[in-house]
Amino acid sequence: MAQDTKPPLPTTSSPEDLDLPPPSYDSALATSGSTSAHQQQHIAGSSSAQPLSDRTVPEHIAHLFTGAPNAEPLLGRNCVPPEQIKAVQWRQKGKTIETCDAKLSDPAVLYDFIRAQAMTPPNVKVVCRGMHTETVEQSGMVMDNGVNVHKRRGETHTVIDFDFTIDLSDIIDHPSNITHIQLRAVPPDVAAHRGSHLARYGATFAPARTQEHHRHRHAGYQSLVSEYGPTDAGRPATFAERRDRDAWNAFRMKKGIPGWIKMQDNPEFWESRNKGKAALQLGGGTINAIEDAQGSADPERGEHQHQAAKPELRAWCEKFCADRGPLKEFHLLKGIYGWDIQGLTSAISGAILSTGYQSNFVNVSLDVEPTDVIVRPSNIWSRAIGNPFIYFLAWVTLIYPLVWILKHLIPKAGAPYEVALASYGMKCYPPLPSTFPSEDISSAQDRLPGLYKLHPELPENPTLQYGPKGVHYLVGRKEGQWFREWEERIRMGVRTRFKGQLQGGVVSPNEASVGLDGY
Repeated sequence: MAQDTKPPLPTTSSPEDLDLPPPSYDSALATSGSTSAHQQQHIAGSSSAQPLSDRTVPEHIAHLFTGAPNAEPLLGRNCVPPEQIKAVQWRQKGKTIETCDAKLSDPAVLYDFIRAQAMTPPNVKVVCRGMHTETVEQSGMVMDNGVNVHKRRGETHTVIDFDFTIDLSDIIDHPSNITHIQLRAVPPDVAAHRGSHLARYGATFAPARTQEHHRHRHAGYQSLVSEYGPTDAGRPATFAERRDRDAWNAFRMKKGIPGWIKMQDNPEFWESRNKGKAALQLGGGTINAIEDAQGSADPERGEHQHQAAKPELRAWCEKFCADRGPLKEFHLLKGIYGWDIQGLTSAISGAILSTGYQSNFVNVSLDVEPTDVIVRPSNIWSRAIGNPFIYFLAWVTLIYPLVWILKHLIPKAGAPYEVALASYGMKCYPPLPSTFPSEDISSAQDRLPGLYKLHPELPENPTLQYGPKGVHYLVGRKEGQWFREWEERIRMGVRTRFKGQLQGGVVSPNEASVGLDGY
């Protein structure tokens, strides 16, 4: 009698494994050795197999096919009851959500609260505003920026011609599919406020240069990277590094590049900063840039830089709750990616000017709110800062400037933890469930009807695109397709001098391409 050769099923699993989300594709189909017989027959016998050259991922959207390497799980078993998370009290002030709830002193509750806040995408809208100035010929009351004011003869005032918005929130708000949401902790190679008032690297990437460290190095000893934990702060970033990082953040936001893409991997950015040759000489990336700034490299960092990134947000929550600083702050920073914002705003400005409207005061921008979630400890100091009246009195009486100086001079008073990042894709391309690298789009379309029962998160009639894992599908919308629907409506809003929220985009007649993806 033949014996069963199946391997025994695992009987135990770690708590970390229980908290991971389900895989986005069947990894067992990613290699040819484990491909099913039906798929092998299809690949070998199909006469219309896609040539490898035609399966190349478009370079301008290649960063939209992968997620953050250290992404936190958004699904899975919560370590605290959901009712306790819903009971946390918070309020929104402008673009900021603030809370001083005492329940968040528990790191498990704080971790799940941050994950719950990340599950709620921000509101995104396009803001179009046009205005011009006029000179008063006679003294009297005039409308200046929406307010009646008295102007004398010869004085100028502002006239708002149009001021309308277009809501884009539905493009990133689809609860059935959350693959476009990436929650992660700041990586060690990015300078950030890690419980300090100076932007620092992680110690596992750039250890702090202490006098004892230099003495051990000259004596022939080397400190091991394993001595540092994921939440240990390293050396502060230099002025040149902070300047490059700020320029990179501004560049990638205009281009829709997600935050986990390394700036040294983007030649266009360095060319724009006239550093093309310097960028090519980095080789190993930011590590070499740091070594050049320090004058020498750390040998112990050579092996660590190749280690895979891991989720570390839970560890940051534990460190924040253990911090006794009365003025500490934990930040969750929200942002969007995926759309060429610079190209889109230029196209909208072109549509406005094509109506014949002439003014030097035309402003087109994308407004995102909220952009920051701040958690403060439950004490009298943090509650006083959150009270607008007390905050105003503290500034008038010069108490707040004094507190601000003392907070920066005394590290134990508390500092910001800007370590949690949430990114929302206006468009991204997750892999189709059960895809494999050699699958073609025609076969993927044939099996779409059978996927909807097991994967209801899939959009209806999705746009398919070849990617690194096989066939990927579009989540969100292309900015070019959106602009084609709203182009004529935007012109109408300018002609009618509309003020308010614009409704109802329609497809305009075929016109010259504006260089946007999907136009």
